[in-house]
Amino acid sequence: MSDPILLFLAIDAVALLLLGACAAMLPLAGSTFLATMFSGLGTLLCLPSLILRAPETTLDLPIGPPGLSLHLALNPLSAFFLIIAFLAGTAIAAFQETTIPMPRTATVRITAICLSGTALSLLAADGVTLAIGLAIMCGAIYFPQSSRRIQIAALVPFLLLTATCLLTPSGFAPAFDAIRAAPVDPNHTSVAAALTFAAVIALNRGGSAERCWTRDALTAGVLIPSGSYLLLRLNADLAGAATQTGWGFVLLLAGGAIAVIEGWHAARHPDIDGSVACLARRQGGLAMAGIGLALIARAADLPAAEAFALAAAFLSAVGGSVAGVLASLSVHAIGASAGTRRLSRLGGLIHAMPASSAALAAGLLGLSAVPPGLGFASLWLMFEAILSAPRTGGLLFQLPLALIGAALALSAALATAASVRLIGIALLGRPRTPRGAGARETTSPSRTILLILATLSVLVGVLPGPALWLLGNPAIQALTGGPPGARIGLALLVPSSASPSYLALPVLALLALTTGAAMLIPRWSRKESKPAGLWADGMAPPVGLPFGEPAAQSIGEGFLPPLPDLQLPVLPKLAKFAPPRAPSATAGMWLILAAFGLLLLVLAVTG
Repeated sequence: MSDPILLFLAIDAVALLLLGACAAMLPLAGSTFLATMFSGLGTLLCLPSLILRAPETTLDLPIGPPGLSLHLALNPLSAFFLIIAFLAGTAIAAFQETTIPMPRTATVRITAICLSGTALSLLAADGVTLAIGLAIMCGAIYFPQSSRRIQIAALVPFLLLTATCLLTPSGFAPAFDAIRAAPVDPNHTSVAAALTFAAVIALNRGGSAERCWTRDALTAGVLIPSGSYLLLRLNADLAGAATQTGWGFVLLLAGGAIAVIEGWHAARHPDIDGSVACLARRQGGLAMAGIGLALIARAADLPAAEAFALAAAFLSAVGGSVAGVLASLSVHAIGASAGTRRLSRLGGLIHAMPASSAALAAGLLGLSAVPPGLGFASLWLMFEAILSAPRTGGLLFQLPLALIGAALALSAALATAASVRLIGIALLGRPRTPRGAGARETTSPSRTILLILATLSVLVGVLPGPALWLLGNPAIQALTGGPPGARIGLALLVPSSASPSYLALPVLALLALTTGAAMLIPRWSRKESKPAGLWADGMAPPVGLPFGEPAAQSIGEGFLPPLPDLQLPVLPKLAKFAPPRAPSATAGMWLILAAFGLLLLVLAVTG
């Protein structure tokens, strides 16, 4: 069944590329509908291969450089990230269809071409196809941009093609099958890991010079997960056991530093969309730290810790994609209605835009470290992986693990503070501008898309175990080379019956119980009150007043004396004075013609 699925995925990628090339010649409604349909079809095509646990299949294309044809492959790792990318693309394209009029920068062409390049790079089975897909993806995101971003767009495919060629044995084409079958030089592996690390950093930090919600959503939903895929493919899959432990520590510490820095930027950013973008990049740092921890656990022969770390990286990628796209779309809806994205000018949106506010809160729940959100589940797995690696060496090797634990805790605190800041100021605070106070909810299709994404994000956060079993377990088994060292179920990951586990459903029930009690107890404890006048400061009138209850007394209308009926003299009305009308432009033209005719008559008489 996987052979036709791979062929249909290749056709879908080509169709998206053609749609992006011809988007300017099609009506906006038609191009957005086709982009949504092709993206949704790609999501549905990837599900059977993961559900049925299909083996890897390859497809040779009769095109490519001389003597080297392009190769495509569908395996559990590529299928996992393809579902993430196509799901994000479906939501973005469907939201573009409801955003009328759409800004010049938020075009369907960017979405379609970026998804086409992403699908081609994720399905690539050789270095040339990978470089071509990345060139298409980076070109769609970064063009037209500044010269620095153009250089980044050209640098990323070149670095990854060089890394693939370094991993390839001499005399062979840079195909992934040849790299897996032959031993790899450790020196070449170190250089390839350095090039891959530089390419991923450039891919995630390139950004956009012009503020555009489409590029922000594509960066959160497509580019950042693609960086995690590249690290897993080139370091954990192709390099295999040749990957040195040092690069695992480099990825671990770099990911922790990125998570802390982006969390700090999110907590202090003045714009709501910039803060959400920083939170999405923080998820990319967490995924990088998880991949580095998996490499360390593999070198120390700890399969359970490796499974924990890979599961944490996968959940971080899912959280950054689904929750990041949801938060980006919600921020765009709020900013378009409120007239600004500056946090100091927003407030009271929970009353004006309840659906968009609830969607933004759900997205921030997945990007922060608050249970039962998806971000807390990935953080829990990360700490379990750190605690499951006690045999990774002496103090020299234990110190980075302690430092990364402190960095993850600090990053979680910063991300949670940033999310609370956004919700408290923009959603729950008082309105600060007339435009913000008069914000109105988006149209019904946009609200539907946001609520579907919010439901999916909350559902994956509440049930991370089944989601991980369905999507990530085949890739974890393929990367670890055997059955997983931990059991995946409703309790997320359970290494044994005596080990602790994370259950999100009891946490959700406890939160619902405490929240309901906090809302119902004040309502039940209210006593009947008697209305009193303002002059009594809310107190009931004292007993013994001569006129009884002051609020029940007369307002004094019956005590007014009658006025005498006097006939006043009638004054004559004056005629209205009509001001002279200003001459119109037509009258001025006639006056000019009359003066010209009079001048001709005088000249004729005088000879």
